[in-house]
Amino acid sequence: MTRIEWQDSMHALQSGPMDAAHQEFVALTNALADAPDGEELARLTQLFVHCKDHFAQEKTWMETSRMPGIDNHLRDHEGVLTLLESAAADLRGGQHGAGRDAAESLAAWFGQHAATLDAALAFHMQQVAHAGNSGIPAVG
Repeated sequence: MTRIEWQDSMHALQSGPMDAAHQEFVALTNALADAPDGEELARLTQLFVHCKDHFAQEKTWMETSRMPGIDNHLRDHEGVLTLLESAAADLRGGQHGAGRDAAESLAAWFGQHAATLDAALAFHMQQVAHAGNSGIPAVG
């Protein structure tokens, strides 16, 4: 099973809150990847709740900072939530391994998402914060 190995050089965006959320995502995804059949649904549910909360926070950051072109980023998040919901339904239907398969898909997805869409968000928030706009969270 593919696991995500956190590497600051690849994953850290110099955004304290975002980096912390991403490290939690990695830990939860790896826990799901390692889950025995009887624990898959519980671990998948933990990951789903984390993703839903984290994605809502990123949406707030994008809207508050007036980041242009957020639709693609939001669609990417929706794809993850849909994947997790589908895997949960499969697990409830008795398809052991569906959660681990979802974790494998997320391991492949995460690096690209963090390096592109989340890196752009972190950079945008830094620029807005440095311009002195209030209401934007500190990212460094």
